Amino acid sequence: MEFESDHSDGFDRIPDPLIYLIFNQISDIKTLIRCRSVSKRFNSLVPQADSLLLRVDRVISVTDSDDDDDSFLFAFLRSIIKSLHHLVSPSKPVPNPTRSQNSPAQILKEFERIRDLQIELPSGDLRLEKGTTIRWKAEFGKTLKSCVILGFRSGDGGNAEAELGGGGGGAGGGLKMRVVWTISALIAASARHYMMVEVVNEHKELESLLIKDREDEGKVVMDKKGLRECRENEGEEGEVNNASSGNGVGLWWRSNRTTVPAVRMRMRHEARMELSNGTKMFGATLVVVRPISSGVDIRSEVEEQNGDVGLALGAFGDDAVYCEAVERLLKNRSYILEMNSF
Repeated sequence: MEFESDHSDGFDRIPDPLIYLIFNQISDIKTLIRCRSVSKRFNSLVPQADSLLLRVDRVISVTDSDDDDDSFLFAFLRSIIKSLHHLVSPSKPVPNPTRSQNSPAQILKEFERIRDLQIELPSGDLRLEKGTTIRWKAEFGKTLKSCVILGFRSGDGGNAEAELGGGGGGAGGGLKMRVVWTISALIAASARHYMMVEVVNEHKELESLLIKDREDEGKVVMDKKGLRECRENEGEEGEVNNASSGNGVGLWWRSNRTTVPAVRMRMRHEARMELSNGTKMFGATLVVVRPISSGVDIRSEVEEQNGDVGLALGAFGDDAVYCEAVERLLKNRSYILEMNSF
């Protein structure tokens, strides 16, 4: 008996709560799946981990194509550039394409009680002109709750210093470019939200969801209240399943998206900005997007602008450079645009 005791498995002495804590600190799903092969006990405990990070290498459909340059995003943007008076037009719903075994929903089926989930996509969704940078953060429930977008150009700035107001050709071009930036970010955010609706509905204990990308371009967040709203909306016609699509070819999470509601966009701009660390931004633009309330909106202009401050500063709180830029832009005059649902 003494001989057997000396050679017993040390892992068996670790209590389950401590193992769960270790697994949650690891969080990376690929690593956790490898841990399942360590022992029968680990194999049974790994699916109980509740704090997970899923790094997605590629999310595809069976109709995936390597050439998606003519994706719905580019077709959409080409159409809106023609006229600022008719930015978007609704598309008919399309069937949900077949998901591959690489979809987040399929991978996460192995885990039974997820509470905090982060999804890291392989890249950002926007294809921008060289020297253009856009960062955004969107909050969702059953649909968009808010979105904060920061865009700027580096280098000599080109025509980026055109003012937003006025009737000149340069001004119109400056506004048009920023509207394109905004709609591009909203499309990217709504596509990410659509991608995760199945996961949200299947994992009832989920309390926090973050969808980001390795380039730190944008983030979609859903808190406990937003997740509950999304689940309660399941089955309601015209909401989650009212997706837009191009040719049905390419990454399914980029070819389908949640409908963006009618929104009000408050835009602030500064032609040239040099930050304390020497970073130069040309045509720096901050846009705070909120859905237009279907009821009577009793918020005053001051209340709305104060709300913008909290949203904007909270969106980039982990990056000192962007926070400084946002603080500068919040002091500038704002322009309001409204856009119908698309």
